[in-house]
Amino acid sequence: MRMGLLGTGNVARALAQGWRAAGHDVLLGSRKPEERTELGLPVADLSATAAHAEVLVNATPGTASVELLQAIGTSALAGKPLIDIGVGLTDDYTELTHPNSSLAELIQEAFPLTPVVKTLCTMDSTVMIAPDGLDGPSTVFLSGDDAEAKRITGRLLTDLGWPESSQLDIGGITTARGQEHFALLFMGIANGLGAHAFNIKVVTRAAG
Repeated sequence: MRMGLLGTGNVARALAQGWRAAGHDVLLGSRKPEERTELGLPVADLSATAAHAEVLVNATPGTASVELLQAIGTSALAGKPLIDIGVGLTDDYTELTHPNSSLAELIQEAFPLTPVVKTLCTMDSTVMIAPDGLDGPSTVFLSGDDAEAKRITGRLLTDLGWPESSQLDIGGITTARGQEHFALLFMGIANGLGAHAFNIKVVTRAAG
């Protein structure tokens, strides 16, 4: 698929490498593409990236995501699944900037013709593209209101190494709040472990 990844940070670059290795046509979007020529990946401006893409990925800072998407424009985003990975945090990383909602909900509200799926925001970028590097299987969550967008997202997750057995659909776009709020617990766990390369697994009661 033609994939447009909005952002050029660690998350966008890692995902671009992962999906590129799986055979997808990836393009990174930057506000200043002329300053990002050292990445070893194709980079264009945000509008060109959106025009290129069949599927968009928001990997921009959560505090700026809606504004950046509005700069691209509603019509340019209409009808394209948007996988949202962003989380809005204060500068000192102690609080969420959307404490009573989620970034994914705000994006979906601002762009009703763009089906938004929240996923991958509960882990470090290294785990996003190499889940088999952990000591056992773990869980990746999906939130969104559009079944087809979720199906596409699930297939793209599989291409990164997440089998269907590790993917958990937790419901509509409002459930993205839980995913984003996990960021605070993530930082606590990372502090306790002294490492960021970990994930969580939903474990159910044994049958019988």
